[in-house]
Amino acid sequence: MEPAPLPPQPRSALRRYLPLTVAGLIVVGFAIALIISISGGSSKSPSDVTKLDPNAQQPPELADTNDVTGTRLPKLAYVAFDGSTKELAPNGKPLLINVWSSTCVPCVTEMPALEKVWQANRSDIDVLGLDYLEPPELGQAMADRTGVTYPLGRDVKGSILRSLGGTGLPYTVLVASNGTILATHSGALTAAQFTEFVKTATGN
Repeated sequence: MEPAPLPPQPRSALRRYLPLTVAGLIVVGFAIALIISISGGSSKSPSDVTKLDPNAQQPPELADTNDVTGTRLPKLAYVAFDGSTKELAPNGKPLLINVWSSTCVPCVTEMPALEKVWQANRSDIDVLGLDYLEPPELGQAMADRTGVTYPLGRDVKGSILRSLGGTGLPYTVLVASNGTILATHSGALTAAQFTEFVKTATGN
């Protein structure tokens, strides 16, 4: 004898489960849409991604600064390590400005070279080292560590570096005794290269 077929399910049971089924489908659909949205939003083409230079020592906004070679040194002031404010200008002879930071590895390597060249030519050229955007204790610790004795100051807001066309650290600016900017250089310099800067300024 064949088993008797099951009786048809009452309509009341179907109506009872139908809202639950629809609600479940809505929740699943929302979850899928959310996953697609998140994964799509985090996926960028290469043109959308900003690539950072691991060797860069400067803020990205400095990249648009113009070349200032041949122009007059603008009216600027820096803060000395004793807290006083001083005018940034030549004082009767050429001035070599070197902007640095304690977090800049190339700065650490070039500062002793600059000290050596300054000691050999201090009667012909002035040197000023400016600590970029740092608390004074960090800059002073850097000076003590490198053993430099040439005058130092602070570029407290970073405005001096920008005004002088800086796009990285260390940054060196050579200024004639009359205030004309003769040359600039972004990156570390050797003692021989600093000597060439001195020759450019003094003609010796």
